[in-house]
Amino acid sequence: MTTVGKRLRSFATVALATVALASVTVGVALAQSKDQLVVGQLQFLTNFHPLVQVNNTKRLVINYSLRPMTAFDENVVNHCVLCETLPTIENGLAKIIDLPDGKKGMKVTLKLRDGLAWGDGVPVTAKDIEFTWKMSRDPKIGFSNYNPWSRASELKVTDDRTVELTLPQVISSYNSWDQVIPEHLEGPVYAANPTLDTYVKQSLYNTQPTNPGLWNGSYLLSDYQIGTRIVFTPNPHWPGDKPHLQRIILSYRDNSSSLLQNLLAGSVEAVPVSPGGISFSQMLDLKSQQPDKFTYHLAYGTNVERIAVNFDNPILKEKAVRQAILYGIDRQAISDELFGGLQPVANGILSNENAYYNKDMKLYSYDATKAKDLLTSAGWKPGSDGICVNDKGDRLSLELVSTAGNQTREQIAQVIQSQLKDVCIEITNNFVPLQEFNGEMARKRKFKALMMSSIDFSPSVSPRIALGSDAIPSPKNNGVGNNFSAYANPEMDKAITGLEAALDPATAKEKWAEVQNIFAEDLPMLPLYFYPRAYVTVPDLTNFRQGTLDPLQIWSEEWARK
Repeated sequence: MTTVGKRLRSFATVALATVALASVTVGVALAQSKDQLVVGQLQFLTNFHPLVQVNNTKRLVINYSLRPMTAFDENVVNHCVLCETLPTIENGLAKIIDLPDGKKGMKVTLKLRDGLAWGDGVPVTAKDIEFTWKMSRDPKIGFSNYNPWSRASELKVTDDRTVELTLPQVISSYNSWDQVIPEHLEGPVYAANPTLDTYVKQSLYNTQPTNPGLWNGSYLLSDYQIGTRIVFTPNPHWPGDKPHLQRIILSYRDNSSSLLQNLLAGSVEAVPVSPGGISFSQMLDLKSQQPDKFTYHLAYGTNVERIAVNFDNPILKEKAVRQAILYGIDRQAISDELFGGLQPVANGILSNENAYYNKDMKLYSYDATKAKDLLTSAGWKPGSDGICVNDKGDRLSLELVSTAGNQTREQIAQVIQSQLKDVCIEITNNFVPLQEFNGEMARKRKFKALMMSSIDFSPSVSPRIALGSDAIPSPKNNGVGNNFSAYANPEMDKAITGLEAALDPATAKEKWAEVQNIFAEDLPMLPLYFYPRAYVTVPDLTNFRQGTLDPLQIWSEEWARK
């Protein structure tokens, strides 16, 4: 085993013998019924509102009960979930139009499926779409920028189930749209609380999350205990296929070792594999020792683990320093030794398996010598203790922030700390609770230097959410956006705009190549690896569509137990 491998294994050791001896505090009886599924989870939500302060953790919970208008399945096919027919240029429900200013735009018609209702029996109507659209365009609120309704400059209600959206530009994601929220319940709350702070506090999603009228999916959020559990039960008003399971229980633990204990003891029956669950190394060790006790679901993923670099930090403003850091991290060794080579190294925001991956862009394979040379060129030289200093006497010391209790991130952070010390960069790790991480560190950008997190680019999501200058979280936009680095490059903005307008595959490939080339040169964030979509479940769970490119919970009514 290589030196790097020994380091990794020393950090990654998962003693299943110890797990077997550990006391399990949650009763096994909870997980014995064939009409329910207990899913082990980490990181309880900081709030239940589906369209405010959205991240991967929230998207993987909310979609049990609140469905998006559209979603991509495991075959990269876009489907209507709440709508009747997916708009396309070919079927005439989407049209390119001439705008009054002489530019091109689009008209998109969305019709809700027949019989769609909120959990209180009130029909989901075009008024709900109109209400959500109006809120999305209110800068005082700050709704999600995943396929947002704010992309439409105008909305016309044509009947109870149909709206016509006007887009002020031609965009390739014209038929991908987010969730809607109930006007009959949230309308009065919004009217009385027109700013983000007061609205989020008074929203029924946070004051009465078990109110059935808030949800329109196949399941309702019917019970919860903060930090402990969330319970979903069938929505009697769901017009689609009726759920097979009568309860899905998200059962929360403080760390991945506890999740693994409870999985082995039978008190949980499914766990995600990092992020948000057991670590990848734990899954690999479990599979080698218990190959038949569980089913191991593994599929190609679009969720990239990355390190945001704070461009307000004078050290990290230097492109040579950012490039040196990436050259100094042996990402392939991390993947090989810790993840069995199953988590591919990320060269950018697209996986090598993506049809639009640019194989000709600049790559950063591990090269400690090149890292040291770049630092020297930027004025950094090893000091007496081996850590680089510049001519002002400043130490090349950077804080790396990530989430506490996430074993995978803690392992990777420690390995990165060790590897970068070899190229004279000092890393101080800071693991913080999820609420602080999502709030102060990310949305308020209080992290000092480096921040490790993941972002999922499903096929319809524009790279603007993480790379656009208009996606920098700030008080002005109420913390919306995932450009935590505060990266702003007019060339990147222009390239993204061109990509968003690309309707044909050839143009999209050309524009994606341009975005990736700029990314590789600037390194606005440091890509580490792609998470495969992975779960460990009891073997009698069927119809578990793990490979979907939007949250698999969107299809949870299909899940069944043999």
